Amino acid sequence: MPKTPEMLPEPAPSERHVEDAPKAPPRDKKDWAANCKIQKGCSPEPKLLATCDASVSQRPWVDVVTQADVFLGKEVSASGTVGLTLIKKTGSGACTPGTCCHTLEMQIVLVGEPAGSLPLVGLTCSGDDSAMCCAVPADGQAVVARGILKKAPGAPGKWQLEKPELCQIDNSPNH
Repeated sequence: MPKTPEMLPEPAPSERHVEDAPKAPPRDKKDWAANCKIQKGCSPEPKLLATCDASVSQRPWVDVVTQADVFLGKEVSASGTVGLTLIKKTGSGACTPGTCCHTLEMQIVLVGEPAGSLPLVGLTCSGDDSAMCCAVPADGQAVVARGILKKAPGAPGKWQLEKPELCQIDNSPNH
């Protein structure tokens, strides 16, 4: 019997991805206190992703990981969907409207099953109740990531991509 949405287990908070994030109603910049990130802006500004050249290999990263020992320490290209995993959260409970009493640090990853997420070392997002700033756009888009495949420290059987460079896959009908 196929699973209905009501029967699917809720993902752990540390494994939620961009498309799972609850959407808060938009608030105007003037609604926030002076110490909030929305008042300070993102520094540096996120790097825009170039569109991948049509000749770029789009090998899914889960396929790369199945041969990870062969690729260990070597430059690889892997495709996947951009997502976020939680690194650190501070603050708890509800804030007074317009104040920023929580902070978040998120790791940008390539999302994939059954192997989990592939962290893109050095690409992160940070923010507070008012705004989130990311090194690159992290909107659930399809990308190719090129970097050095390494074992994740302290996580047996897990991998990460160091020195990642990303390009966005053009899935438009004309491409």
